[in-house]
Amino acid sequence: MDLLVPKIYTPDGLVKNNILEGKRALDVGCGSRKLPGAVGIDILRIPEVDIVYNLSIFPWPLRENEFDVIFMSHCLEHMDDPLKTLSEIHRISRSGARVIIQVPYFRSTDAYTDPTHRHFFTSHSLDYFCEGEKITNDCGASYVPFRFRKLGLWYAWPGVSRNPLRQFLKTFMHRYPQYYDQYLSLLVPVASITWELEVIK
Repeated sequence: MDLLVPKIYTPDGLVKNNILEGKRALDVGCGSRKLPGAVGIDILRIPEVDIVYNLSIFPWPLRENEFDVIFMSHCLEHMDDPLKTLSEIHRISRSGARVIIQVPYFRSTDAYTDPTHRHFFTSHSLDYFCEGEKITNDCGASYVPFRFRKLGLWYAWPGVSRNPLRQFLKTFMHRYPQYYDQYLSLLVPVASITWELEVIK
């Protein structure tokens, strides 16, 4: 399976048509902008939501090994317990499933504007749960028993920018994420950060 993030986050905004090719997908915290072709779960009782449920209550009303794709756009920062949330995502995903997570970047003012945001993220925040990452090897194994594989990381809007200067900055940030998080992001903060993970079972 090719990377899904560039297909979902297009130059013209979130994808409008179903690009899932028959894969079973779940949009967690979908709100009113559900990923086309996905089942939407959210606490909101609105037409786009297929399953109305409080995602802070575990386990979720979903079977194990049910989904090929999990999509979480600006949801994880709202959750009471990110560790239990990621554990539940792992439980309901099939081996090799893709998990796409987008959250506000910790330097962004948007991260602090919404009073329901409980957690803040850098480029290494999910490394605790990803196989082969230095943080996982050092101490992440003591947090949770499950693992993902990191396939991709994107600062700001995923994909190539039409602005050459912005694209140059994005290329630099992706090549040197530690330097960007610690220093350059003070001058040029992005709004969000996105990961594509693969479920390991």
